[in-house]
Amino acid sequence: MRQEGSTLLVAEGNFSFASALCECVDRGTQIIATCYESEKEISKHENTTKNIAKLLEKGAEVYFQVDCTKLQECPCLKSRQFDRIIFNFPHCGRKAGVKKNRELLANFFLRSQDKPFHVDQALTHVFTRSLPFSEMKPVVMETIIGSERLFCHIPEELVEKINRNFLQEGSHHPVKKIDELLRKQIADAVNLQELEDNFPLLSKQYLQPDGACVGSEVCQAELYWVSCSKLQEDGLRNIDYAELQCSDVPTQIFGNKRGQIVDYAILKQFGIPGSSEDCRSYCLRPTLTGYVADILQKTDFRVEVIYALSGTVFRKCLITPQTMPVFHEMILCSAFKKNADFLSLFMCSVERAISFLIKSASGTVASIDKTLNSITFEEEGSGKSWNIHFRQMEHPEFTDLTVAKLVCIPNKQDSELNNCVMSINLDLLSMVLYHINDWRMLWTFDERFLDQISATEFKPFSEFSLYPPTYSHDISFWVNENGKPEELELHALVRRVTRESVKEMKLIDSFLHTQSKRMSYCYRLMYQSCDKALSYQQALEMQLHLRVELQKHFQVTLR
Repeated sequence: MRQEGSTLLVAEGNFSFASALCECVDRGTQIIATCYESEKEISKHENTTKNIAKLLEKGAEVYFQVDCTKLQECPCLKSRQFDRIIFNFPHCGRKAGVKKNRELLANFFLRSQDKPFHVDQALTHVFTRSLPFSEMKPVVMETIIGSERLFCHIPEELVEKINRNFLQEGSHHPVKKIDELLRKQIADAVNLQELEDNFPLLSKQYLQPDGACVGSEVCQAELYWVSCSKLQEDGLRNIDYAELQCSDVPTQIFGNKRGQIVDYAILKQFGIPGSSEDCRSYCLRPTLTGYVADILQKTDFRVEVIYALSGTVFRKCLITPQTMPVFHEMILCSAFKKNADFLSLFMCSVERAISFLIKSASGTVASIDKTLNSITFEEEGSGKSWNIHFRQMEHPEFTDLTVAKLVCIPNKQDSELNNCVMSINLDLLSMVLYHINDWRMLWTFDERFLDQISATEFKPFSEFSLYPPTYSHDISFWVNENGKPEELELHALVRRVTRESVKEMKLIDSFLHTQSKRMSYCYRLMYQSCDKALSYQQALEMQLHLRVELQKHFQVTLR
């Protein structure tokens, strides 16, 4: 146990543990020892009086008749904060039985403390106090696309994920390590040309009649449209960028060669309009495959050379532990002669690279090593596209392990050539290899995450909390004449309102009212934070706020 701070001991017997603990810590550590019995009752135990005297001599505090399931009701402990709380051998008595003991623990962990915990050297349960969630301020990004200088409003659920620069030089993030290893292994087999991500985060998407983006399988519903304002040449002439940082957003996200993040409230002070011109043709890029045409038209482009580009992409998606609205994508693209064997070489090089990562992870992540053998290319449709899956993968925490997709299409400029484009989800690959079961952990600001990542080996990630609290809330509503809200829009709203505190959201019931002819939908939301304490009160407040926002945005009638 680290020194200093305050330690609360609950349900002590004869205070022998508290007395021994005082001998092991320095004067900077404050010990508060409590017991459930009265002073008269507890003094009947052997050595109790001696141990209490020793505690008081060492400067510790001793309190009697303290119920560990109702700490906030104890006058001497009310509103006090502790660095750690220790409950040794919790039980209700020799003949209490399993049921009562379980109720005791449930009341202690959930009702009284409302904090997650993890096992520290198998001795104490360490609690962290739940912190308030500050409301995210509107943030805009200044960027230049072609000859246009634009301000775009960043969706609130993505504010903390813009310009995190996980792939930059010197980063120790898992996606950076996976990216580097993949490129190195592929370069050992074929000619690989590495490209920097100098492309803007905003892009213009030209939609096909069926709603899919050209050159990808991204649907229109998945796009994050942003409202933009065109700026005059002197629009920011008098603004000091040092003043434009949003206090609620960690400073790591500010500053990027593709865009400057700005607090919208500050812009108002400088008289810059919010959204005078709505540019609906712009969206946050959903995939890097939209830049393949630019790569193939480079003046130094060469046939049968693989070009590698990695960057952040954004897509609306359902709320599950493995589906992510923002992730890092690597694309590998090349052009080759139709009669050449280059495509087979291309596929083999990728298979060897990912297999190398699997072998590197084997032995350290035993649970994955037993079920994860290699990858397989699953052919789709006419044989010009493939999904890349892990072979014989039986992992209960991962429902879809399509880590990459490969498409082969004719080259429009040269009929003798074919283009092959592969898209790899670096975040999903990182989750599997590091045994991370929640994508939100990859985007945490908690230093404990990166402290676990080794630069030389794949070490399995250890959760911060052994049993983080989960709160289940249902929300039901009648659909008005406007029809049911678009599913991805509904999930995006939940992400925004709950600040990514909902781990999973499912439709559990729907029915048609025979008289009113209206449809009713009921969703179940599982609130659970992956990196911080989330209290029941916080989850409830988010749920109530969600009910208000749901009516405001979709004009539904709550049940």
